Formats: sequence, C-alpha cells, structure tokens
Amino acid sequence: MNNLIKNKLPIPAHFNAEKVGEVWRVPYEERAAAAEDWAEQYNIQLAASDKTNICLLLIDVQNTFCIPGFELFVGGKSGTGAVDDNRRICEFIYHNLELITKIIPTLDTHTATQIFHPIFWINDVGKHPTPAATNITPADIENGSWKVNPAVANSITNGNYELLEKHAYHYVKQLSQNGKYPLTVWPYHSMLGGIVDTPRRERTGILVSQLLLA
Repeated sequence: MNNLIKNKLPIPAHFNAEKVGEVWRVPYEERAAAAEDWAEQYNIQLAASDKTNICLLLIDVQNTFCIPGFELFVGGKSGTGAVDDNRRICEFIYHNLELITKIIPTLDTHTATQIFHPIFWINDVGKHPTPAATNITPADIENGSWKVNPAVANSITNGNYELLEKHAYHYVKQLSQNGKYPLTVWPYHSMLGGIVDTPRRERTGILVSQLLLA
C-alpha cells in the first residue's frame, strides 16, 4: 500500500442500505466465501503487508444506540441520525477496504447494578428513580432523597454496604466538583450478554473487512 490515493472500491451486492437500521441473521459462511472472492477480484492485499497502517476507530456502534426502538437510540434532529451515520460508515469501509489496516470498535458494556442504573438507588419509600428523568447530586444523597439500594451491596462489595455508600457518594461528588454534571440515571442499556451489547459488525461492514484484512 505505497500509494494511498486510489480509486474507490465498489459496494458489494449483498449490502442493503435499507436494512442498516434492522437486526437480522448474518449468513457468515456465505459472507466468508464472498470476502475471499472479493479480495481476489479487486486485488486487496493482506493487512499484514501494509507499509502504512491505518486504523478506523468506531465509537459504540451498537444496537443500543444505533437501532430505532432500542434503549438509547440516537436519532438526532432527523430522527434517523445513527442509522444514517452507519449507512455512511458501511459505504466508507467498503469503498476503502484496501486502505484500512485495522478496524477497532469500542463496546459500551454494563451489568444491571451499575451506579447509573435504576436498581442501584432507592428513595425513602424504597422506589427506584425514573431513568432518563432523574439526576442525583451530592445534596440528594446528603438529605436522603436518594440512597444506595442495600440489596445490591452483596453483588458489588460482598455485602459491605457502608463501603458501597462511600464509593457512591465519592463518585457523585467528583462528577459535580469537576464541573461536569450530576449523575444521570439511565435506562438499562448495553447489557452484558444481550443483543444490545453486540456491535453492529455486519451492518458496518466489519465482518467482511475483518476477513479481508486478516
């Protein structure tokens, strides 16, 4: 890959831009065979032979944020923002397969008892906060509006509730002191092992490009 100025590669026939905002079964064996044929047809060399390494970093390209109807779908002003972005990402990857050495997708991953999930907190009557509509400040903890749910201490600090309270208060206080924002309670999202925890590999063309760049 001595010359980085090259003509764009075409989009493979299997790519369907209309399905970018959906979840479906990926025919992996079929895609794997097609990837090898595609590499041979367009003389795409192994990434290991690249003289200039180019990494494409994709931030949280996951069902949670990218599929309409999922927990934290990012629609933007158009209402289809993440879908449109990922359609462009797909096309960019396919057009530039011979130039990309590596693709690294980040992965937002959580368990149920994260500090920003509803189950972590309760009020004075034992109710959890409403997700996406509740912010928790140090003052809220100090005056008892919200406190750590004792039921989660066993799974987080081996039952040491006092330690968990201290950690939670410190975390919330640091957020506020650094001039960022109060702690926002979010809906359960990007749950470890769930479908929303899965990167949109096929949708962004990562599967085929991984096979070609191996």
